[in-house]
Amino acid sequence: MAEIIGVSTWILAGFRWGDWRNWHKYHATILYFILGDVLYYYITYNYRLWSLNPTPPLTTELVCLVGEFLVFTSTILIYLGRYPTGHFISAWWTSLWVLIYTANEWLLTLTGTFTYDNGWTLFDSFLFNILMLILLRLHYIKPLFTLILSIPISIILIILNSIPIK
Repeated sequence: MAEIIGVSTWILAGFRWGDWRNWHKYHATILYFILGDVLYYYITYNYRLWSLNPTPPLTTELVCLVGEFLVFTSTILIYLGRYPTGHFISAWWTSLWVLIYTANEWLLTLTGTFTYDNGWTLFDSFLFNILMLILLRLHYIKPLFTLILSIPISIILIILNSIPIK
């Protein structure tokens, strides 16, 4: 039930504050965000760092992933759609979103719908959220550069977290 409430809240926020008029400007970054998530689930299939745990009435992780994609779309439409100009205010905006994502994850851990494994912690997620939101903004500005940059970053994260690749 927590997933339904959470995803519904993100969808409503996306409709209220998202830049739907210009959704096509963010399309590639939405796909980049979703691709990163799908690759995480594929690469870590047998060695998860974090997991969504479906709770009734949801019964499969696939349904949870669809919810994630809706959340990611809303995130991009709000985060990038309202991204401010100016270095100080844009740093503040990104920091706010790091806190939103970290708080959201913390709430999901309290409901049991999100768990950590293999040494991953909420602090690791906090650091990852910083990296993720910076990469999302960078992808919006320089997509090819960000795709290329994401390869060594992913390799470093795989090595740092001792994720076995088979």
